Amino acid sequence: MPGATQEARGQLDPINQETNESRRKFEDFCRSLGPEEFAAGVPQSTWTVKDYIAHLATIDIYVGDRLAHAAEGKPWQPKGEDGGPFNLDTWNEARIVERKSKTIEELLTEAAERREQLWATVDRFTPELLGQEFNFRDNPITYLGYFQLWARHDAAHTADMLRAIPERKEEPALKKWLARYGF
Repeated sequence: MPGATQEARGQLDPINQETNESRRKFEDFCRSLGPEEFAAGVPQSTWTVKDYIAHLATIDIYVGDRLAHAAEGKPWQPKGEDGGPFNLDTWNEARIVERKSKTIEELLTEAAERREQLWATVDRFTPELLGQEFNFRDNPITYLGYFQLWARHDAAHTADMLRAIPERKEEPALKKWLARYGF
């Protein structure tokens, strides 16, 4: 399948820029946290602040696989690690457990590498593929719509992390960034 055309680039470039800017803000936030904040449990979740960082370091593995299949025109039918039905929550949890001993810098480095791989895959999308629908959380969405939602992902999980460390949520830069997405 040929790479992204000028038309596809025109649709993707603003999303890419927004998503990359969000990732930079997320990284800055993570680097500003201390050990007690990393260990803080997030209310209404089984994860700590650091677990959310591990999640964002690894979710591009899952997303990239789905997108690679789409770019290649192949059906995407993931299986669970035991060969049974795929469960994203179980998959996420396993990735977090695997990274419990990683430092924040190691997680952020992995996240950057995974994101670079993901964008290389997205570069293969054509306008036709961007307009193609797929099932996302039991709802039809186009790949372009998905990428527009994807731009909010780091901000959404930063808002989750702030439930564990609410004293940080009034910081002007964070507040402005998260308000852009309604968080």
